[in-house]
Formats: sequence, C-alpha cells, structure tokens
Amino acid sequence: MDGEFHPKRPLSAAQDEILVKTLHEVERNDHRAISFKLWDTLVITPFSRPEDMFLFMEEDFALLTTSDKSFTQLRMEAQKAAEKKYGAKGNVTLEKIYNIFTKMSGITPTGRERLMTRECDLIEHFAFPRKIGKLLFDKAKDCKNKIIVTSASYYPRDVVVKVLCNCGYGGYDSVIIPSEQNIPDSAETGYLDVVIKKSGVEASNILHIGGDFSKDVEAAIVRGMKAVMLQSVQPLMIKSGRLRGFIEEKLIFDIDSEKCMALRSAFALYAAYGFDVPQNKKPTSDFCLDEYMIGFMILGPLSLIEDFEPETEMQKSLIEAMEKNQKITDGRDDFKDMLYFHFGDFIGKYGSEGCRLPLEFLENHSYIGDRNIIFPLLSDKEKKNWGKAASEPKLATVRMEKVKKTPLQKLADKLFPEGTNVREMSEAVLHRKKRK
Repeated sequence: MDGEFHPKRPLSAAQDEILVKTLHEVERNDHRAISFKLWDTLVITPFSRPEDMFLFMEEDFALLTTSDKSFTQLRMEAQKAAEKKYGAKGNVTLEKIYNIFTKMSGITPTGRERLMTRECDLIEHFAFPRKIGKLLFDKAKDCKNKIIVTSASYYPRDVVVKVLCNCGYGGYDSVIIPSEQNIPDSAETGYLDVVIKKSGVEASNILHIGGDFSKDVEAAIVRGMKAVMLQSVQPLMIKSGRLRGFIEEKLIFDIDSEKCMALRSAFALYAAYGFDVPQNKKPTSDFCLDEYMIGFMILGPLSLIEDFEPETEMQKSLIEAMEKNQKITDGRDDFKDMLYFHFGDFIGKYGSEGCRLPLEFLENHSYIGDRNIIFPLLSDKEKKNWGKAASEPKLATVRMEKVKKTPLQKLADKLFPEGTNVREMSEAVLHRKKRK
C-alpha cells in the first residue's frame, strides 16, 4: 500500500523500552548479517484472517461462473486440497492452488489467470509495513549488515519483491523463498540453512528476527545463530484482554461470516496499530490501561452503525463520558480514518453486525482499571449505577493457528461436514454443555 497511516497515539513507556532494546540488539557490532521474516515481521495486512481478502474477489468470480459456491469457499477448499496433496513432500504454491481451484470451479484457463492476477494485485495493495519491522530493517542497513528476507508463503517471487518495494524495503541482499530452494513445506525451519549459506558468514554472526518461538528462535539458536523474537500483532492483541474472546462467544456461529467483516477488520487494525511494538496485558485492564485504545475499540465500531442509538441509559452515559476525553476520541477518530485509509468504502457494504458488542462488554464486564479511566467523567448517580461489581464474561477460545485434528475428529468432519444443519445443531448442543 502506498503511503503510511500515522496514528495520533504515541508509544507507551513499556513499548518505548522494548523498541530501544530491540534496536540495540540489531546494532550490536558482532552481527554481520541479519535475517528477517517477511510476513508479520516486516509486513502485515489489515485482515483478521487471510481469507478476508478473498471477499474483494467475489464480483470478479461471479462474472466467470454460475457456481453456487462463493469464491472464498472454493478458494479455501482448493488451498486445503493443495496442502494435503503437496504439503508433506513438496510446496504449496499459488499456481498449484489455482490448478485445483480451476477444476473445482469449472472456470476457463483465461478466468484462472484473471483471478490469480487479481489475488496478487490485492496482496500487493493491502500489505503495509510493520512500523517496528521497518525501524529494525533500516537500522540493519545503517549498520551495513547483509540483509536477507525470507518469505514462507505461496506467493511467487515477483509478488514478494513488489510487496517489499511498495512497503519501502530496499537495499536487501537476498530474498529466500523455500519453494525455490526445494525445501518442502513440512521442513518448516529448513530455510534457516539457506540463510546461513546465502549470508556468506558464520552462523554465530547472523541475527534472525521472526515471530514464532519454536521456528524462529529455538531453530535459529540450534543452528548457532542469534535470534530476536518479534511477536505477531494478532496473538498479542488477543492476549491483551478478554474482548476478543467475549466477541467470539457472542458470535460463535457468525464471527466468520461476511456480515461480521467490519468487526473483524476493526480487530485487525486494532492489532496492527496498537500492538505493532509489542505490549502485554495489564492486570486490571482489557485495553492496556490506554484511553486511546478504549476509544479505538469501543467508540470506533459504533461509528459503523447507521442511526446508532444506545440500548440502555448506562450505555448513553458511558458514550457521553468517553466523548469528553480527548485521548478516547482520538482513538475513535483514528479508527474511522484508518478504516477508510485501508479499505475505502468497501467495508460499508457488509453492514455492522456485532459492532455494539464492545460497548456491551465495557458496560457489563470491564475491569476496574478501565472503569477508573471513565469514572471521573460520570455524574455521582452514574458512578453508583456503574460502580457495581462487573460480571465475568463467558469467553470462547480464540485460535490463530490451525488445530491438528485427531482421527476421530476427522471422521466426524466426514460424517457431519462443516456448514450442515446437523453439524451446527450438534456443535450448539456441545457448546451449551461446556458452558454449564
């Protein structure tokens, strides 16, 4: 994406400390080469899940087929099939995914090329630099280290190079793509051996920076390299508070649907900008004791609801109180500007399902630290009404990575496929039992 959005929110003291320490690690004089993971370390996207980008392709697909299935559904099915067919001993590439997609959908070879080009154009458009990643990259360049970028994804080299260019990353020495090195997807850390070879220096003189402790830190150290873990933004956001788990519980069957696209996008931007430089959960807060982040994630989603009206008097009072706090309204205003910067008017077509829920969470379940931010802005009567002990919300487990299923779970998937009425009814029964 051309240009960058600059939030009004400054880094917290804890984030400043992390940034300084990480930059200091990069500029140490015993490094001669620095290896960066591309995705989630140098570059991020404004999506809660990768397949959200496929919604931008539904109209293109509709012009090419009469299929009852959506593009997103078929594209994900094709990817799963490619992973099953090629993942163990080979590589899943965009070409292989679209070969399978073409057979599933019945589109023409011309249509296949059109959709594949469209997907590449979209990832090039939506990818944007992670601020801390860019600072670390620029520091490595200033220190005249060799810079190696690794991209473990199914996108081809020309797309990866375009993403790097669009995000302002230039002057690197190598880009390593495992599929070009005949490293199978199952050898998740095999690319590190190529990093050592390409660097031309001893492993002990290489610093590797990535977001997975096992694959990027432990695996690098085992090979004699040094390593810095730069955690991915979305897991950091999820662990910072209970809001995402509350939302997942409330929208258990709808959170992945198109009608919740706006809410998912809100969480994605909240993660991308609030946790760009890592920060941890505060014991008495779900929003890192930060007024700006309260405004971003409570008032921000409300701005997407046409003709919004509070459902309770307490909600009305809380909104009026929050609107008296400049930092809270800065968060709300940045949310609106940020959403338009990344998506334009596109998100509006999906409505605002679930966008009231963050306010409901604040009203009924907020921690004392967050309440203390808003209390001074309430009347004595409002303080008394809201000052009662908050109830503990029911939370769903939020998983960012695929869960490996047992043989029994795989059999259940065959007998009761996801999306069928029988499957949904059985999951609803099991869910109710778990909550008792």
